Amino acid sequence: MAESAARPRDWRRIALPCSIVLNLFLLAAIGGHFYSRYAGPSRDRTMLSRLLARVEATLPADEAAAFKAVILRDQDRFLAARQKLLAARQELMAQITADPYSKAGTAQALKDWKAAWDSVSGEFSGTLVDALDTVSPQGRRKLVTEHWGHRLGVPGP
Repeated sequence: MAESAARPRDWRRIALPCSIVLNLFLLAAIGGHFYSRYAGPSRDRTMLSRLLARVEATLPADEAAAFKAVILRDQDRFLAARQKLLAARQELMAQITADPYSKAGTAQALKDWKAAWDSVSGEFSGTLVDALDTVSPQGRRKLVTEHWGHRLGVPGP
């Protein structure tokens, strides 16, 4: 009988330290996730810099450099269109949160935001087509399957 009373106590001695270690690990994993997502330089990166980083990580150095040169050639146009988009978004948020709420003001701000978005997209699309023209067929396939395919429904290799 003394033997069976000792077993639960041994189990509890092991369970508490294991539980503490597991909780600390989970806390560190969750903290690392939030840190990587919301802190550091990656938060300040633009969509354009993220695109170039993906291209540089995926393509051979010569193809990535050619792609980047075409993108950077037109970056001033993108930046101007992006500034208009940011201003339109701020106006839209101001209209949405205004008190009293203006249905007409919000509708107009939404139309302005959409027009600014279309402008950014339009400015970038021709340059993207030109930049992709500098990439080999294998490189384009690799870009699609590794980085863009999951969004477009393209299966991997």
